[in-house]
Amino acid sequence: MIFRTLLAGILASFTLAQAMPAQVPARPKPQRPIEVPPAVVVLQIDTTAGDSTRTIIQRDLDYGDRVQPLILDSVTMADIWKPGDRRINFGPIAQTRANFIVRGSPTATGLHVEVYDPKGKLRQEAYFRLPKVPANRQTAIKDSLNAVLETRRKTTYATLAADSATRDSLRREAAKPAPLKHPGQRVAAKNSAAARDSISRELDRKDAALRAAAARDTLRFDSVYTRISLRDSALRDSLGRERRFYVHAVSDEVERWITGVRGIAATKIAYIDGKQLKIVDSDGANERVLPTVGAALSPSWHPSGRYLVYADADDRGTRIAQFDLKTMKPQLLPASTRGLNITPVYTKDGKSIVWAMGGDSPAELMLASAAGNDSLIKPFVGRTGFETTSPSFSPDGKQIVFMSPVPLTPQLYTMNVDGTGLRRITPVIPGKRSYRTGADWSPAGDKIAFQQQNGDFQVWTIGVKDRVMTQLTNEGENEDPAWAPDGRHLAITRRLGAIGDPRSIWILDERTGRLRQLTFAGDGRLSDWSPPLRPSL
Repeated sequence: MIFRTLLAGILASFTLAQAMPAQVPARPKPQRPIEVPPAVVVLQIDTTAGDSTRTIIQRDLDYGDRVQPLILDSVTMADIWKPGDRRINFGPIAQTRANFIVRGSPTATGLHVEVYDPKGKLRQEAYFRLPKVPANRQTAIKDSLNAVLETRRKTTYATLAADSATRDSLRREAAKPAPLKHPGQRVAAKNSAAARDSISRELDRKDAALRAAAARDTLRFDSVYTRISLRDSALRDSLGRERRFYVHAVSDEVERWITGVRGIAATKIAYIDGKQLKIVDSDGANERVLPTVGAALSPSWHPSGRYLVYADADDRGTRIAQFDLKTMKPQLLPASTRGLNITPVYTKDGKSIVWAMGGDSPAELMLASAAGNDSLIKPFVGRTGFETTSPSFSPDGKQIVFMSPVPLTPQLYTMNVDGTGLRRITPVIPGKRSYRTGADWSPAGDKIAFQQQNGDFQVWTIGVKDRVMTQLTNEGENEDPAWAPDGRHLAITRRLGAIGDPRSIWILDERTGRLRQLTFAGDGRLSDWSPPLRPSL
């Protein structure tokens, strides 16, 4: 009996084992390979004081995060190539991990740039025009003016010396004894004395005039030197900024040759510092204050890169204004009157401006011509009937994302520009507070960056199709994301100290999380990244 029971159990176990599938270890999911940027050696180009052309290109490639500049020691670099050598010695390159070598050779009009692989094969080359920065002429100008002034001084001193000799002669003549016995002799002596006095007075007037003229010459030449020096310095600074931006364009093209993606060095970032509207190159150089009518808020770039639209504020409220970077002049938009006018942006064709206007009723999106020829504003075609602010257009211009405090706290909504297809894209969980605003649609169209408050503000992205949310920052307080043209980098407002401490603009690489500080003084915020710019801007 016991045997039959054991046998039945064994058979049952065997049958169950046959019915159950074998336990196969789960295969690991394929992991995405770690992206290693190609290493690039940039050979010496020039010996410019400060930021050399080579230094700028290396920094641009580094900041683009798609290429890794490889810094070699001076002995190895000298062994590879020295300015003036015709050929590159590729032997030492084999001992490094370099994938590409970049050589720039100055030409009469600019720069000849070549890209080689480690075996010495020329992969790409091109000639680039660079503006010439004239040499500092201040010493030459001063020497030239001093030479003219010295010639005049010598003439003045010679005249004064001659006058002094004439005075000595008059004194000697007056010291001679004169016969005064007869009335005629006394009259003659008196007339001679009067003549000498007249000549002396004339010499005094002449000498005083000469000394005054010499003093005026000194002051005038100092003024002329200052004026010419300032004009010369301003020209050199302007050409220096322009040349630097041309070099940025070279860096972007080199990055395109190596990676297939154009770099972002030849771009600028607009931002607000206190009440001032400023622009700065993407590497933090050449910061400029743009003169606005009132205090500036929320700048946004025109697709051409020539204009900025912003909210101009004074004690009476805000108006929408444009700044022309070619004429360096602001213009208030006639269609907007002082009140609540905020968060302006251009439509993708650059022909119109859309912004939020409010007052007694909730703010809604309005539209006017960017040419400034509208006397009245028009409701945006996609009006929703509830509060809408902070618009941002999709890359094709067919959709818009905006913020609205519905159902209870600010959330992000998208819709077609004709008003159809309205949907909330940020999730709302009952009982859990959420606050999302400051949306910016990515150049690729697949993501939207925004700021979310959960204690401190942090920067997030959300997928347009899958609505997957990704947190990009977690340290300090981070706001106001603005995409770079490459769709990989973001300009953000960042504060690492306590509330009330100054903020600054930082650059964030969305893929690696790398952060670099762009501005270091003032209170930087509300940034917007330009499209790729022509070097003249």
